[in-house]
Amino acid sequence: MNAMPLKPVFDPRQQIADRLIRPLREGKPELGWQGDPSLVLVFERISNRWELWRHEPLRGEPDRHIMVAKGPVGQDLNEDAVNLLIMRLRDADTHRGGNSAESIVENAIAHNDRLTKNANAKAADAIAEPLAKFYHEAGKALGVTQTTFGF
Repeated sequence: MNAMPLKPVFDPRQQIADRLIRPLREGKPELGWQGDPSLVLVFERISNRWELWRHEPLRGEPDRHIMVAKGPVGQDLNEDAVNLLIMRLRDADTHRGGNSAESIVENAIAHNDRLTKNANAKAADAIAEPLAKFYHEAGKALGVTQTTFGF
């Protein structure tokens, strides 16, 4: 059985990636990013997402790449998203002064804690009114005129 040779598929998103990778590789001084020439920005068509990879060869593995970041499924990549990515890369760069691995981990934990706290607060706000209506209707159905809750 003869296998058909693979033909490169033209993908206009790769042209976008070629334009947007430039500040990631060459730097963007206004954001405090010096750039990293080892970065590769690709559109992964199977999962329909953008991925940022870094070329980090090892002995015996000259083509080794490490995934640095991946975007949400189906999200278009634009200059604003690249700027946000640059700021996150800058904040996680241990080669910058004052960015020790410990401080980066502490900042990431604090950031994740804030996200969790905000998500929990939004969830509590979203359920408060429906829960109050449920208790009111349940009280009417059961003949309860006053309810107190103790926490």
